Amino acid sequence: MTVSKPARINHHGKLDLVFEPRRGYTRMPHVFQQPPLKASRELYEGKDPMATVYVMESSGGMVAGDRNDISIHLKPKSKVRMIQQSALKVYRSHTGETCVQSINVNVEEQARLEWMPEVIIPFANAKFQMETTIQLAANATLLWGEILAPGREKRGEVFDFTSLKSTMRISVDGELIAFDAIHFTPETMQYNRIGMLEEALYIGSIWLVSNNVDKIDLRAIQEAMNVGNGLRASITKLTGNAVHCRFLGVDQWTLQQEMKRVFSELAACI
Repeated sequence: MTVSKPARINHHGKLDLVFEPRRGYTRMPHVFQQPPLKASRELYEGKDPMATVYVMESSGGMVAGDRNDISIHLKPKSKVRMIQQSALKVYRSHTGETCVQSINVNVEEQARLEWMPEVIIPFANAKFQMETTIQLAANATLLWGEILAPGREKRGEVFDFTSLKSTMRISVDGELIAFDAIHFTPETMQYNRIGMLEEALYIGSIWLVSNNVDKIDLRAIQEAMNVGNGLRASITKLTGNAVHCRFLGVDQWTLQQEMKRVFSELAACI
């Protein structure tokens, strides 16, 4: 008698994190985590009250139909730095189903959230959809980064995935101030055309929302960017005290290092 191998059940990772100030430090009194998503405990650098929390994905990557739901809530005056432990890998969709990652963020009055950029890598024949929704109070602060890769470039997988869709919505006091959508279907589009990516392979974004934006010399930051040799970048001032930095690069390491440098420079200004 032949026993058939049971079908794999899709993973549904969940993270629900709530932060608030307690005794001078930002603490995480509420944590709900459902594998394969996990969160580290709060970590602190010396006497800095900002909590640093690592987000971990224990399965090694998302497979056809997997879903991740992440909810982050910062109560008034809390300060948090979120760091992904590693790049997010999206494996091929052998069933035709799409992997979905949803991130919902609520940052209340005088709170501050930093989300350090990591790379999202869609493997050949992968289907991936990412939805990020961020709600901010008028005097809250946000610094957010993300990087999209074309695939496993070193293995020759460049835009071999089936589809990749990413949407970012940022609202301040209920008013939408930024909406960004990226949708790649390599089989039906020429991503290397003029006005598209041209020779670039990697896309990076940094979003900043802060009441201190007007105090930042954005022109100086733009002029100091280490562009050239396949890396292009620009900074745009948006309404609602917001700034968007877009990076296009042919080399992941070069783009990632420059993004982290600009990210740190902006973090020091707010």
